[in-house]
Amino acid sequence: MNQFRHITISGEPVERGKQHGKQLSVEISRTIDFYRSIFALPESEILHRAELFRDIIERFNPTYIEEIDGIAQGAGVDPLWIIALNARTEILSHCAGVSNECTSVYYSGSAILGQNWDWGKALESLSVLMKIVQTDGHIIFMLTEPGIIGKIGMNSSGLGVCLNILTLGRLLDGLPVHIFLRAILDCHSLAQVDSLLASHGGGKASNIMVADAGGDGFNIEFCGENSYRLVAESDYLLHTNHYLDRPINSEKDPSFSSSYARLNKATQILSENKERSVAGMRALLSDDSDRSWPIYREYIPDDSVHELGTICTIVMELAQQKMHVRKGKGPDAKFFEYHLDG
Repeated sequence: MNQFRHITISGEPVERGKQHGKQLSVEISRTIDFYRSIFALPESEILHRAELFRDIIERFNPTYIEEIDGIAQGAGVDPLWIIALNARTEILSHCAGVSNECTSVYYSGSAILGQNWDWGKALESLSVLMKIVQTDGHIIFMLTEPGIIGKIGMNSSGLGVCLNILTLGRLLDGLPVHIFLRAILDCHSLAQVDSLLASHGGGKASNIMVADAGGDGFNIEFCGENSYRLVAESDYLLHTNHYLDRPINSEKDPSFSSSYARLNKATQILSENKERSVAGMRALLSDDSDRSWPIYREYIPDDSVHELGTICTIVMELAQQKMHVRKGKGPDAKFFEYHLDG
């Protein structure tokens, strides 16, 4: 099937969670199995770390714990495993050589935001498009992994967010980045996002590209307790999987060969093609001309996630509240258009 499953959840946090869990119970179980296989930790240690992150999330926003507990109840699983899914990036931070292969871009003049999400092949058949309709009328539309309450998407206030995992080489113990993504999608303005960054930006290693329908946007590189803000120097923002503001990940390190190659190729494409449109972004995120390190990639064997490749391509028109989504790579892969209010 060449489209992602599309579900809608609504109501109060616990009810939304129950709907999420019931509709995706099989997928949640399989997602837990996938992460159990790559965490490389005893289950007791995974759940112990999940307990610590549960406390962090509850102090940040208790309603997120209500939603997570609702997911666990609906899916019939241990709530700590749902916490572990939402903190999967932080739990994986102890693993050496975890692969991170995503390319994100934003066209400021046309308020178009998008990315390729590259990760383990098992997640291609499990991930879903989810619409969250809150009781105040606020709507979130995102591509997410079963059981995870925040990921790549946009909202009815015209905000959108993309994610690139970065590597810092140490354990991460802050608010999980996927919870932070949900908090951004719950915001109504970039000013609210700035407040979040000021109060809860520590303990992560990721880049978040956030933008609005008015053409404003920025990257935030989380680097442990520090964070670095990058704004567009021309008419676009671009990020892959190494730090840009500080020389933390060396180009000479083979672990970052793909990240540097994809950044250089995307920069070349953006300099040669000035079309800042949906078609232009689709073309950029479809480039596979570098056979060794393509932007749009086939699945290949990988030590950390078994098989690594492009799970999906997402292009968001923030002003029009449209999302263009393509599942995987292959002869049947094509874009489908979704409207936030559809």
